Amino acid sequence: GEFEIETIKKTKHIIGRTTWDKACTSQINTDATYHFCNETLREEFYKHKWDLEKCERFSIFTSQASYPIKGIHFVLEAMPLILKKFPETKLYIAGRDITKSDTIKEKLKLSSYAKYIKKLIREYRLEENVIFTGILDEKQMCQRYLKSNVFVCPSSIENSPNSLGEAMILGVPSVASAVGGVSDMLKDKKEGFIYQTDAPYMLAHYVCEIFKNEDIALKFSNNAREHALKTHDRDNNTRVLNEIYNNVLEEKVE
Repeated sequence: GEFEIETIKKTKHIIGRTTWDKACTSQINTDATYHFCNETLREEFYKHKWDLEKCERFSIFTSQASYPIKGIHFVLEAMPLILKKFPETKLYIAGRDITKSDTIKEKLKLSSYAKYIKKLIREYRLEENVIFTGILDEKQMCQRYLKSNVFVCPSSIENSPNSLGEAMILGVPSVASAVGGVSDMLKDKKEGFIYQTDAPYMLAHYVCEIFKNEDIALKFSNNAREHALKTHDRDNNTRVLNEIYNNVLEEKVE
């Protein structure tokens, strides 16, 4: 973060895509010119569309658990509340199992956060409900989204999370924490649910709302996908990015 601040202070041009990154960068460097350009996602996610009839009902997907700011502990705290209403719920977490400690080497490498996550899983008796998927490539990641009933983005800090963009462009009903630029990406109660990041009981409430109401799930799926196809339009984003670089080069020549 300190290196990023120093870099922002020294630059003349900044490319961003959310109200949050514009606010942060303009406060660090009042003289820099801010250029808006949305982000293009990975190729595979433009090829598919989520289908409620083909997903695994009462399944939740989150994109990683490797470090605390990604907030998987909040999802684990929400799980007991979700399981009271939907006891068959499964939580799929992309990436390696950070809690695995079968060998001495694995035990020695276990981070403090991994130990905390392992403790929560044991404390809430979630051993049969939490599945680490292992490392997924682009196509496998896309398929995991498509199989999921709900995507959750529980981070405590974000700008515009690619994981949420990928869920939206596929049409996976999403619940996301109200941090950074998330509210620019996902319109609350129209395209998905946004909740206070340190309120796992609200995360649980919103996941259950999608589980029990197919109309909400389908509304969110269609609206979010329509929005994301515009936000992540590859041709338009390429055009805008080229224009930004051309403007910067022209300014330098002058």
